[in-house]
Amino acid sequence: MANAKQYKNVYTILEKVKKGEIQSHYNNEDGGLFSKLNFYKKADLIKPYVHYIDERKIDNIVGSQVRAYSNNQKKIQEEYNNFSKTAAFARIPDDKKPDYAAFASKLSENYNKFPSHLKYDVFKMYYNKMEKLEFEERDDKNYTKYKFLEKASNPVGKIMTENANFKSSIFTRNMMMYYLLQLTQMEYVDPDSKNDIEKGLNGNSDFDNDGVDKALDKLFNGQTSKNMLERMMKDAQETCKMMDDNLEQDVQEKLFQDANTAQGGEEAAKVSPDYMRKVEARLAKIKLSTGSLKEKIKKLLDKSASYFSSRQIVKYDDLFNADNISGLEDYIFLHPRLRKVFAEDLMVKETKSVGKIDVYVDISGSMSSTCGVQDVDGNNISKIDFSKSLLAKLKEMNMLNDIYLFDTRLVKSKNDLVSISMIDTCGGTNIDVAINSIVKNDMNALVITDAEDRCHVYSEKAFFIGVEGSSFNHFDSDVIEKYSNRNQVVVFNGTRIDKVNTDGYIMS
Repeated sequence: MANAKQYKNVYTILEKVKKGEIQSHYNNEDGGLFSKLNFYKKADLIKPYVHYIDERKIDNIVGSQVRAYSNNQKKIQEEYNNFSKTAAFARIPDDKKPDYAAFASKLSENYNKFPSHLKYDVFKMYYNKMEKLEFEERDDKNYTKYKFLEKASNPVGKIMTENANFKSSIFTRNMMMYYLLQLTQMEYVDPDSKNDIEKGLNGNSDFDNDGVDKALDKLFNGQTSKNMLERMMKDAQETCKMMDDNLEQDVQEKLFQDANTAQGGEEAAKVSPDYMRKVEARLAKIKLSTGSLKEKIKKLLDKSASYFSSRQIVKYDDLFNADNISGLEDYIFLHPRLRKVFAEDLMVKETKSVGKIDVYVDISGSMSSTCGVQDVDGNNISKIDFSKSLLAKLKEMNMLNDIYLFDTRLVKSKNDLVSISMIDTCGGTNIDVAINSIVKNDMNALVITDAEDRCHVYSEKAFFIGVEGSSFNHFDSDVIEKYSNRNQVVVFNGTRIDKVNTDGYIMS
């Protein structure tokens, strides 16, 4: 007697269930156990779907712009101010007129109720070539959502964003801001129409499409709405253009990748024309500073690199697996019998200088004062700008590893040029937190500081660059003695580079 069929592969089982071939194994009147299963279908209107990790990045970038607790609310404030000057706002009863805090809170609330997949659909429309997009068939339930997507169409933006993750997220962020600002304004001006649109977005509208169109016409087709959309799209276009002018593509991509975390999303959400103008100005300032400091930076790097280059990693490898063939010089002088017997035992000594360097930058308030040098325009270069120029040069030379910023605390910073350009000063000084980190990481490191603090810790991995006004006499006597005797500390006073004696003072 033949055995009954057995379905061992889970995917085979699912296919059989979908086709209804397994229902006969269950005698329930309603069709059996498997007929009760609801197979999951994403709510998106457009394929291909966005990877769930990229969904999180988009969520963080958009959410950081619109949530009430966000620090990136300048755009909401500006649009609230515009709204408060309109005739529609004037018609709202005084007891129902929102102040900015209430308006921002309501916008955040509307974001939480808005169909989340629509922002992914907007992103896909900008990122993908049109021929790669597959649209769900339109019906009464998704009619309102498609009307929202139609509003997101922007030919200029499409040209700028195809195959560019971060630029696509910028347009998506601004488009979502437009949707939410319009819905929030309508909630105060015409709550019934806003309620109808909300029902349409949720797919449970109890009115016909003509009713939806009338409500959407009020939402999207007024002159104030058109003006806002134009501002949002112009903002996105300008941001993306300035990004292309100032940021390498890999930096743009990294901004999107870093948005995987809430903090990274906030950083990405800051990117706007104002932000890019600030970046542009700071990068130009670094370039000017680097030009004026070129020879000094070269000499400082020569001194520090010379110290670290003597610290080499030595390893031994067998002759035939070694990366170099210098061992062959000795091998050919061996007696033929020894070559045959000991060939596999011959070891080659390889030395490798440690290449990349961590840099610890003192960002205490005193680092905002001049380093003693002026740029080509006659402007004083601050100590912190000197530090950024040195970081930029190390980056250019591919010698820069990790950057750490310290005042009384230690924070790891990104090492791209945009992040370097945005380093600023604040707080007091605690040099020990920097040296303790160097000891822990066991990596060669430069420490750029004006030395206005004590230091109780010595590390052979640290090389100090003191800036104008630095005096290391606050260091513990045994600690500064070691740094001095081993040539691990210099001071740059704007014109020359001096060694430091065992008492912590510049050698005369």
